[in-house]
Amino acid sequence: MRVVIDCNVLISAGLKSDTCRRLLTEVISGHQLFVSQGIVDEYYEVASRVKFKPEEINELKIVLSKILRVAIWVEPYFDDPVYLADKDDEIYLATAISAKADVVITGNKRHFPSGEMVKILTPREFLDLLI
Repeated sequence: MRVVIDCNVLISAGLKSDTCRRLLTEVISGHQLFVSQGIVDEYYEVASRVKFKPEEINELKIVLSKILRVAIWVEPYFDDPVYLADKDDEIYLATAISAKADVVITGNKRHFPSGEMVKILTPREFLDLLI
């Protein structure tokens, strides 16, 4: 499956969430993961925030390096701009559309339109879909 992962899922995977870690392992080993410069910038910005302990930041950087080893880079472009309530989420949907992704995986489904352009799933929903 062609996948884009929201930053909140990556952070949860780095901070010991079993579901998000399993999801990340599954995506890295068996799916196509797409990123864009805007997504990677946000991953690094959020992972470097002072609210995290140094050991948490190190773990997040390890997770990031695993993602970047397998990720397929795309340049988000499309004719109709995407406008979402949370502007930080626009890059995920724009990247997914440009990558022709099957799904955006997020912990904040309510921030995205429901399946109009790409399927929006929580980590649990994605894992359940694979069973």
